[in-house]
Amino acid sequence: MPQRKRIGVVTACPEGDYQQRVLSGIFFQANLYNYDVFVFTPLSHTSAQSKDHVKGELNIYSLINFDLLDAVIITPIPLQEESNNSIVNMLLERFKNECHVPVVSIDIPFGDYPVVRTDEKEPFVQITDHLIEVHNCKNIAVLNGPASFEGSQIRLAGIVESMEKHGLHLDESQIYEGDFWYTSAEALGQRYLDNELPLPDAVVCTSDYMAIGLTNTLIKGGIKVPEQVIITGFDGTAEASLNNPPLTSYQPHTFKTAVNAVNVLHKELEPKAKEVLKKAPNDNYICIGSTCGCPEDESYTRSRIRKNQYMLQQNFNDKKIWKGIGIGTLFESYTNEILTGTSSTAECLLKIYESKYLIQPYEYVYFCFNQNWIDPDQDFEDGYSPMMNMGIFADRLKQFPGDENHIFYGPGHEKLFPVSQMLPDFALKTKFSSPQVFYFVPVHFNTISLGYCVLQNNLTEDYIPALVFRNYIRMINNALEMTRTRNKIISISEHDIMTNLLNRRGLNHSLSVMNARAKKGDKWLAIVADMDGLKFLNDNFGHSRGDEGLSFIANTMRSITEMEEVCVRNGGDEFLIAGLGHYTPKEIETRIQKFNTAVDEFNKDSSVPYSASIGYHITDWGPADAFDKAAEQADINMYLDKRKKKQRR
Repeated sequence: MPQRKRIGVVTACPEGDYQQRVLSGIFFQANLYNYDVFVFTPLSHTSAQSKDHVKGELNIYSLINFDLLDAVIITPIPLQEESNNSIVNMLLERFKNECHVPVVSIDIPFGDYPVVRTDEKEPFVQITDHLIEVHNCKNIAVLNGPASFEGSQIRLAGIVESMEKHGLHLDESQIYEGDFWYTSAEALGQRYLDNELPLPDAVVCTSDYMAIGLTNTLIKGGIKVPEQVIITGFDGTAEASLNNPPLTSYQPHTFKTAVNAVNVLHKELEPKAKEVLKKAPNDNYICIGSTCGCPEDESYTRSRIRKNQYMLQQNFNDKKIWKGIGIGTLFESYTNEILTGTSSTAECLLKIYESKYLIQPYEYVYFCFNQNWIDPDQDFEDGYSPMMNMGIFADRLKQFPGDENHIFYGPGHEKLFPVSQMLPDFALKTKFSSPQVFYFVPVHFNTISLGYCVLQNNLTEDYIPALVFRNYIRMINNALEMTRTRNKIISISEHDIMTNLLNRRGLNHSLSVMNARAKKGDKWLAIVADMDGLKFLNDNFGHSRGDEGLSFIANTMRSITEMEEVCVRNGGDEFLIAGLGHYTPKEIETRIQKFNTAVDEFNKDSSVPYSASIGYHITDWGPADAFDKAAEQADINMYLDKRKKKQRR
C-alpha cells in the first residue's frame, strides 16, 4: 500500500465553532481523496489573557516539518490576536523560507498564496430578507466590522442587495463601524440608551459577539429585545445559542469552503485525477433564537446547551457518554488531584496513561517529551530537543500498560526519535487501512516547552478535540511541572552542593533502585577514594585551595564512573563509586590506574599538588547489607593504599 498524501492544517483553538466547521469540511473531502491530515494547533485562543501560556502554546508551530507534508491549508482568522497579526506574520516568514508544497488560505489572504473564501454575501441577503418579509422591518441599522476589512464590505453588500430588492434604502448614517467584538457593540448600545441615536426596527450585526454585546447592553438599560428592536448576528456560535436571550444568527458556508480548499490542493497534487463530488451536509442556515421575534428553534439552542453543560451526576450505564466525555465528567473524575498527587515521575506517567479514557474517542495517543524534559536545569522555550522521547503510547484497545510497555521512562527504557520526524518510526511506517487525522498539540508549562501530544483518529470520526481535551492537557501540563519541581527538590536534597555529586541520602535512594533492577549473577562494586592532606591544604593555603582540591578529586572520580553507576561524596574528604553489574578485578584496576594517572598529570603543572588514596572491592549481590560490606572492605583497601603512600614518602 503506497503512503497516502498528507495535508497539513495550521489553525488555532480547534474548539471554536469556525474551526470545527473548517476541520469537518477538510476531513470530509480529504477522506474522499484518501489523504491523511496533520493538524498543528494550539489548544488555547491566541488572545488568551496569559501571554506566557500563549507563548508556550505557539511553540507547536516550530514542530512543522514541511518536507513530510504534500500540501498545507492555513486558517488565518483564528490566528489573529484581535487586531494583531504578529502570529500570522511569523508563520508567513516560515512558510516563505521552508515550505515548498502547495498552500491554500481560507477566507483571508496569507501572503501571496491562493485564498478560498466563504460566501458571506448570501447569508446577509437571507438574514435581511427574513427581517423584511417575516418581521416587516423597514428601518434597518447595521453594526459592521472594520471598513478596511474586505469581508465587512461583502457582508454589507448582501444587506444592501436585499433592501433594494424590497424597494428599501439603507441610510448610511445608520451603518456603524465595529471590531467584530463585544466592546464596540456595547459602545453602540450605550449611545442608543443615551438617546444619542434613534432606535431602528432592527440592527443587523455582522458577528455574533457584536450582537451579544448589543443585545445584553440594551436589555440591561431597559430596552426590550425583540419587542422594541430586533437584533441578529452571524456565525452561529455556541455563545449566541447560550446567551439569554438566545440570539438569532446564521451558520455560514464554512464547511463548503473547506471542501473547496481541499479540491484546490487536489488539482495541484493530482492534476490528472478527477474531482470527487459528494453531497456534503447542509451547513448553512438561519439559526432562529429569540432576538428576532420568531418562536425559538429549541433544537438549535438545546443541542448547544446539552453539548456545553456541566453535569455532576452522569448516567454511567449510558454507553454514549463514553464517546466524547463531557467537561463535567472530566472535572468530576478528580484527575487533576490524582495526577498532581503522584509521588514520582514514573507514577505520574502511569496515571496519565490510566486517564486516557477521558479523551475518547481516539485510535492512538502519543506523548512525546523533550529528551531532558524532567531536568529543570535543562529548560528551553523555543522549539523542541533534537531527539524526542515517546514517553507514553496509548492504544484505545489496551486498557492497561503491559507487555508492550506503553510507558517509557528511565535509563534503558527510552523510545527516542528525531524531532524532524514529528512522529515515532512505527507511527510513520504503519499502513492504516483508512485515512487518519493526527492532531499535534503543545505540552508545556507557561513558556517552558516539555514536548507535545499527538491524538490520532480515523478521518471519518466526527469528534474534534475541544473543551474537554484542552482542559485535560492543562491538567497534564500542571502534573508534569509538579513532578519536575518535585524532582528538583529531591535532587537538591540528594546532592552535595559544592561538588554536585550524590550525598549519603542520594546514595541510599540509588542503591534501592539498583536492588530493584538486580539480575542473577550481578555483583556489587564499591570504589572509595579519600583526599590526602586536606587539613594541610586548608591550614597552609586557605580553605579555597582545599575546596578546589575536593572539586578536582570529585571530578576525577566522576570521570571513571560508568553510565549505570553513581558517584557520591561520602563525607568531608571521602568519595565513593557504587555499581551493580558484571565486574572483573582487571577492569576496575584499569579504571583506578586511569584515576591515578589523571591526578599525576594535573600535578605536573599545579603549584599546589593534590593527592588521593583509592581502593575497591567486588562482592556478590545478595543480602541487604551486601553493598555495605563491599564499601567497608573498599574503605579498608583505600587505607592500605594510603599507608603505602606514606611508607614511600
